Amino acid sequence: MGTQADWAERERRLARVRAAMADAGLDALVVAGKGHWWTGRGYLRYFTDFHLWGHDGLLCIPRDDEPFMTLSSYAVAERIARRGWVADVQGDVYHTPRLVEMMRARGITRGTVGIAGYRFILSVGNFDVLRDALPDVRFVDADELVDRIRAVKSPLEIQQICELWSLSKAAMERFVEVLEPGRTQRELAAEASRVALAGGARDILVFIGESPDDLDPPRDVPLRCDDVVRYHMEICGESGHWSEITVNLAFRPPTDLELRLMESELRAMAVLTAQAKPGSRLSELALAFEDVMRQDGWTVGAPTTHFDFHGQGLDTIERPWHAAEPPWGQSQDWPLEAGMVFSYHPRRRVTPAAAWGTGINEDILISPAGAERFGAGWDHRWRVPG
Repeated sequence: MGTQADWAERERRLARVRAAMADAGLDALVVAGKGHWWTGRGYLRYFTDFHLWGHDGLLCIPRDDEPFMTLSSYAVAERIARRGWVADVQGDVYHTPRLVEMMRARGITRGTVGIAGYRFILSVGNFDVLRDALPDVRFVDADELVDRIRAVKSPLEIQQICELWSLSKAAMERFVEVLEPGRTQRELAAEASRVALAGGARDILVFIGESPDDLDPPRDVPLRCDDVVRYHMEICGESGHWSEITVNLAFRPPTDLELRLMESELRAMAVLTAQAKPGSRLSELALAFEDVMRQDGWTVGAPTTHFDFHGQGLDTIERPWHAAEPPWGQSQDWPLEAGMVFSYHPRRRVTPAAAWGTGINEDILISPAGAERFGAGWDHRWRVPG
């Protein structure tokens, strides 16, 4: 069993959010959550330490009282309450009207209340219910307030992510170990996923491809093993945190362009990890990546909507994120802080074009000395089986 979040961690998180609420003049905070893989589940897990596999929920954190919440499943609401981080949890298919009742019972009927999940999670209909039922409350967008808090991981979270990366590398090495021509994509993915699940993984997203334009969920087809096999896993571990990892296996000698591109991107990674210190910005790192590519003789094409970096934690995609083409995705160019965790995968269209790009994915921690790779020891270079 990995490192578990404890009551001290719960109190630390509540103290941080309440300090931010006081600074913002909030009397209470409503946190919206969904049992969704990509974004939304982490909002509720951060404050409950419960892995929500489905359903919608609303958590209310008063400035000076215990949190309470509703969930659109009676059975799961009971499970969350038994976990103990939030003891007062009520289940109701109509969870928003139920939350209004609970807010009224605690006197939260006026003042300013923030909503985290305002932009991407809470539905328009449920917002209307809150606004109409509590006309003396001024509801405001609190997405950035909570996102900035979650972006900086605690020492306990960092330890949990380190443990997840050990598991992720073991799962990926299992894929490499059992890979052989004729075995199906699904058989091989199952071998790697078995390692992840045995280590406590909650969710697993897998992509596999044997041509540059083919990267899809595993199919029931045998591997050809005559060009390149690219295998990518995103794993949600026991703690709820996510990792991203990729391996490239070349069944023929990589071309000179492919080798050259790999070395350029690895050099860019080294430059960026040295520059990614508190106070620097994601846009600066993106420009540094392009500078290295140009120094190495590549012609860099137009900006793209691909995320160069995105925050990662209890949701696989968290803010801040950054893409080179503004303002796609409402990219945030927040100053980096020690404790931030990012998924690193900058991409550029470059010429001359190699048949295969690098597929580099790495998770990094911002520390006072620069970025630290969670995948330390993981070699992104082309692997030649056998």
